[in-house]
Amino acid sequence: MIEKPKISIIAAMSQNRAIGFKGSLPWPEPIPADWEHLEKVTKGKKMIMGRKSYEDKHRVSSEAGNFVLSSQDDLELEDNFAHVKSLEEALELCKNEDEVFVIGGEGVFEAALPKCTTLYLTKVLKDFEGDTFFPEFEHLAFKVEKIKRFEASKKSPYPMEIIIYSKA
Repeated sequence: MIEKPKISIIAAMSQNRAIGFKGSLPWPEPIPADWEHLEKVTKGKKMIMGRKSYEDKHRVSSEAGNFVLSSQDDLELEDNFAHVKSLEEALELCKNEDEVFVIGGEGVFEAALPKCTTLYLTKVLKDFEGDTFFPEFEHLAFKVEKIKRFEASKKSPYPMEIIIYSKA
């Protein structure tokens, strides 16, 4: 029996695994090719994020609904965002969904990786300074399903790869 919802992770990291720096992206601006991919893949799906991801000026959100994971009791959120205390609480609230996306940050990714069945990972092929990093996941038996490579261009100022992994 397939458990619902299917848990997918979507993330972008640098070559040295940085996913954030000083409360935002490790690179100066969002990468258009990565954002197009994110919007296409997550359209119509609910999202789960940590508080720091919610507070990022480049925050991603879904019209379908968003859950912000935080231990804070007095968290004030915008419309279409619900406060949850744990990943399990968010998943329970999404139990009737086919798929839900975990979009960060580091701690939420760590909690979700063992439960995740599909990982959509943009790898920017350059090192960036970071203070939050994508967790090691190679030991979790993911296999590469597809790789799309991008050379530096208007849509991607840095060479990058979009890699789709699934649980083996």
